[in-house]
Amino acid sequence: MNADEIIQLKKSLTKALESGKIVSVLELMNKLKDKVPSKEVLKRTEIGLIIGRQRTHPNPEVAKLAKEIVKKWKDAVNTIKPNDIPNGFTKSTVPESKAETAKSVTSKPSPKVNGKPRPPKRENTQDSVISSSSDTPTSISSEKQERNFDRDRPAYKSTNNSARDKCVKMLYDSMAFDSCADSDLILLRAITVEKTVFDQFGRQVVDKYRDKLRGLISNLRDKKNPGLRKRVVDGELQVQNFCTMSKEDMASEEKKARDNEIRQENLFKARGAGPAQAETDMFLCGKCRNRKCTYYQMQTRSADEPMTTFVTCTVCNNHWKDSSGDP
Repeated sequence: MNADEIIQLKKSLTKALESGKIVSVLELMNKLKDKVPSKEVLKRTEIGLIIGRQRTHPNPEVAKLAKEIVKKWKDAVNTIKPNDIPNGFTKSTVPESKAETAKSVTSKPSPKVNGKPRPPKRENTQDSVISSSSDTPTSISSEKQERNFDRDRPAYKSTNNSARDKCVKMLYDSMAFDSCADSDLILLRAITVEKTVFDQFGRQVVDKYRDKLRGLISNLRDKKNPGLRKRVVDGELQVQNFCTMSKEDMASEEKKARDNEIRQENLFKARGAGPAQAETDMFLCGKCRNRKCTYYQMQTRSADEPMTTFVTCTVCNNHWKDSSGDP
C-alpha cells in the first residue's frame, strides 16, 4: 500500500471519526488491517498515530480492532532481517562487543622496566589527528541534513522554460527541507502548484506570476508554520485551494489566534465610532462576580443587526462583549 492510498484512507477515517459513523470507521480500519505499510510510509503519513488513539475509543469494537492493527504493524516493522546486521551480531550485542574490546585493551597490564611500570607509549600526534579526523565524517553524516532539490535529485522533466523550472525547484526546496515524504510526492506537489499559478496568469511568466509564487514559497518555507507544508504535501489541502489562499488564511493556528486577540483588543480600545462609556450595574463580571462596570456600543455587524456592547469591569479590568444589543 503506497503513501497516497494511506493518505486517502486517513482523510476518510478522520471524517468518519469526527462524524461518529462507527460502521464507516470499522470498514476503513479493516481495510488498513489487510495491508501492512512499510516503516517509511507509516512515518510519512502518521497513520499509526490516528490508529493508536483509537485503542481507547468508547466503542469496544473500534478499540479492539485498533489494538489488533497496532500489534500487527509493530510486529511487521520490528521484524529484523539477518542481512541487515553484519557478522551475525544483533543490535544489542554490537555495542557491548565494542565496549568489551575497549575494556580488554585498557585493562591489559603495562610491562615493567627495572621493577617500575613502563610509562604508557605516547601515540604519534599526527596519527592521533588522522584518527580523530577519520571519525568526523561519521558524526557529520549521522546528523540530519536539510533536504533540497539538488540533494534529492528527483526525476524531473523540464518545462523548457528556465524561469518555470527554477520556480519548481524552489517550491520543492520549501516543502522538502524538513519533510520525510517521498521525493516523487513532493515533486508532484511542486509541479502542480507551479502549473496552477502559471494557468492563473494566462500561461505566461509575468511579474504577477513571480510575485504569487514568491508569496507561496515564503509561506511554505516558514519554519513556524510546519502544518501548512504538511497539509500541502499530504494532499489534505488541495493545490487549487492553496493557490488562492490569502496570507492570513495560510498563517498558523497560533498566529491566527494571536491576531484575533489583537483585533478584539483594538475593538475595546476604539472609542471614536461609539458613544462615551457609561457606568452600569446591569452586567455581572464572570471573573470577580462584581457588577461595577462601564460599557459602550459599536456597530460591528450589518446595519440590520443589533449593536455590540463592550463591557469593562472597573474592579478587575476584565472586559467582554455582548451581541444582544441590550445594556
